[in-house]
Amino acid sequence: MTIRNLFSSIQKNSTSFFVKRQNTIVSAAFIIMAVTAISKILGLFKLTLLANIFGLSRSLDIFYAADSIPQIFFNILVLGSFNTALIPVIGELVYKKKSKTMWKVFNSFLNIFALVLLIVGILGIIFAKEIAELFVYFAFTYRSSAIPSFSNSDISLIASLMQILFISPIILGVSFIFSSLLQVYKRFLVTQIATVLYNLGFIIGILFFTPFLGIYGLCWGIVLGSIFHLLVQFPVAKYLGFNYKSEILKLKNKYVKELFVLSFPRFIGIAFSQLAYFVESFVAFALVPGSLTAFNWASSLYLFPVAVVGWSFAQASFPTLAEESSGNMIDTFKKTVSKTINQTLFFVIPIFVMILVLRLPIVRLILGPGSNSKFGWNDTILTSWILLFLSLSIIGQSVLSILIRAFYSLKDTKTPVIVEIVTFLLNVVLALYFVRVFGNFPVVSSTIGNLFNINNYIHFNSKFTWKAIGGLGFASAIAVTLNVLVLVYLLSKKLKGFSFKDFYSPAIKKLFSGFFMSIIMYSVYKLLSTIFNTAKTVDIIFLFLITVYIGLSAYIISSFVLNDPDMDLLTRTVYTFRDFIYGKRFKGGSGVDDSISNSPEI
Repeated sequence: MTIRNLFSSIQKNSTSFFVKRQNTIVSAAFIIMAVTAISKILGLFKLTLLANIFGLSRSLDIFYAADSIPQIFFNILVLGSFNTALIPVIGELVYKKKSKTMWKVFNSFLNIFALVLLIVGILGIIFAKEIAELFVYFAFTYRSSAIPSFSNSDISLIASLMQILFISPIILGVSFIFSSLLQVYKRFLVTQIATVLYNLGFIIGILFFTPFLGIYGLCWGIVLGSIFHLLVQFPVAKYLGFNYKSEILKLKNKYVKELFVLSFPRFIGIAFSQLAYFVESFVAFALVPGSLTAFNWASSLYLFPVAVVGWSFAQASFPTLAEESSGNMIDTFKKTVSKTINQTLFFVIPIFVMILVLRLPIVRLILGPGSNSKFGWNDTILTSWILLFLSLSIIGQSVLSILIRAFYSLKDTKTPVIVEIVTFLLNVVLALYFVRVFGNFPVVSSTIGNLFNINNYIHFNSKFTWKAIGGLGFASAIAVTLNVLVLVYLLSKKLKGFSFKDFYSPAIKKLFSGFFMSIIMYSVYKLLSTIFNTAKTVDIIFLFLITVYIGLSAYIISSFVLNDPDMDLLTRTVYTFRDFIYGKRFKGGSGVDDSISNSPEI
């Protein structure tokens, strides 16, 4: 095939993929993973720009403080409650071929939800100053005596930025409703392209708005990204048959009532989880300048594999799980859950090990390249310190998103919510406690020695060291791990047990391979650190690439020796990208994931 024909094939198949239905969990997950990876790479490029322009500055702390409240508003209303409840309800209607009823329910929900978003957004804009004062009040009460107090100008700037940022959740919330619709029809590609364009809008804000508007340019970049997110999805919704109607069904309507019944428990659960996020934000804002920014950047780095792998498989499996639950295919449902979790683990465990071992060069390469960067060596140390503890949540967060959707597919939103409330309340308590514990750590001493020094857990002082921020990541890792363990137990009990062969045995093999990989990678990394000059970017790149190559080889060899059943995913990955380029029909291997839907195209 010539180069010209190759590009022609890519262009042709890219167009068809835009509205094409993905019919297996693996193919859908790979499509989502590929585009999510592009989006997250743009997100990392965004962080690189911010780090080079601003560094770990107080101005970025103020920006992230202002963004935290609109983010909480968006997460509670959109990501966690209504958006999640919409897929099982309209998915059931699509499965039962009740197209007319489905469009009525969707239009009604769209109108109600848009009105709620608008009201809450306007209230946020009106009371931005009072919200900013409340945020700073909590931060002030937890402030270390070594940190300067917050000025009235800080409060005014937070409020002004917040007023702009409250525009984004209104637009983005409506866009995510269309995302739910497209996911039900298994048009996953366009929903991920929307996230790419969202990050692109933010990057435009950094490059073109901030030179004229300063920190305000970041806010308008987010608004622009939200508009992009909506505009790219709307034409595909029209293609699927969406026709806007201003009608609002009565709350007593069976399906509208079911939407709110399913949404309410999740609404409560997400509200409590966002309480933890609020606490993390004002505590980090109260620590050494740059801590809140460093915490957000470290969070973006550790969430990269969670989003690319965990959330991709969770999104891809959700419609299938909902269909299998609606069809009362419980045995198939259990196999799908087992297979999806283990496929997720196969990809996410080696990435977790890479981030855990290579966190310092990763932070340096992404956030601090270039001689003119304002992101210095101390900034690198602080961010990688936080990443060390946040990375312990990678596996748990990836599996958690699948477990939650499994419960939702069974139309059980109460169980994960109750567990979430308990674990996130624990997260808040542990966060407040471990920040003080870690704040007692001497600046120059071994981390292991600090963790086992009982005096650090009993005696506190009012002057925190920069290590205090690590306590937030450690508390989060504990809470997420407990959340996953409890949900696995309860889901297993609900489904009358998972098969050891399908669920537990493959997971144990992957954990062992990951442990073997971590030993090999750490040994190689320590050895190469004595050979390469880690003060030079080129040397860091070579150190990183060699260590990753040897580590991944160790993981693959171990998986092969242990006869891991998901080893064929490597072959499927190659086939999937080959199909995208050459247009050949994807031929997945055996397994329950090869039949994502038993329902016909609608």
